[in-house]
Amino acid sequence: DEFRIVIELLKTSSENSRLIVMLETNGGYIETVERLVVVMRRHYSEVFFIIPNYAYSAGTVLALSGDRIYMDYYSVLGPIDPQFPGDDGSGAVPGAGYLAKFEELTEVINKAKDPGKVRAELSYLIKRFDPAKLFHIEQSIEHGQSLIMEWLPKYKLKDWVTTQSTGKPVTDSMRKKRAKEIAGKLGDAKKWHSHGRGISMQRLRSEDIKLQIEDFGAEAETSQAIRNYHGLCVDHAGRNGLNAFIHASNGLRSIST
Repeated sequence: DEFRIVIELLKTSSENSRLIVMLETNGGYIETVERLVVVMRRHYSEVFFIIPNYAYSAGTVLALSGDRIYMDYYSVLGPIDPQFPGDDGSGAVPGAGYLAKFEELTEVINKAKDPGKVRAELSYLIKRFDPAKLFHIEQSIEHGQSLIMEWLPKYKLKDWVTTQSTGKPVTDSMRKKRAKEIAGKLGDAKKWHSHGRGISMQRLRSEDIKLQIEDFGAEAETSQAIRNYHGLCVDHAGRNGLNAFIHASNGLRSIST
């Protein structure tokens, strides 16, 4: 609600059709990302994201809803890996890691010729894994990938009109295919090995992923302005013990997490 209020107030004081968001986040819930995008797209025809440091997991999904993404050599996105409350209540755990461990255990159990030799694995599986939670995680990961496949062709890839190699016209089906490839690669937990694995601008631009990223570091003055503002935001959060806040031209608002 805080984000919606900020955006609505911001829009009433400005006729700008473009929203520029400086984003830094460890991630969160895909459902929250979807609602944020609904709010932004309700009021703005263009949304640009600037990533001075990192935007992991659901934050990556959010960034991929933009018309443009600005990073530099230090910035990173992350694998698409929604987080969920841990069993012991100590904090969030990466969903893909939870699924990967489940699949690892079931593979060991299924391959065992002697059930007696996998009693420990069976016991751990029964004790620690909840079928309902597994289903929820699977659905959330698929939800994140489906949103990317919806948003990329509609926003970021809309200006991809000719192929770079042959100059042939790009069709809607080609944009959707590219979006599906990007979503699949960013959602492959085995490819990245870790929820906190940073995916650099260079890697995102590579032939492996082929995602267009604007390099704000190419302009010294722009880069310095972004770094200075980002530093002030980080310092403010640290001094005031804020886990999350929104700062816009109409003021600053702390938000609950």
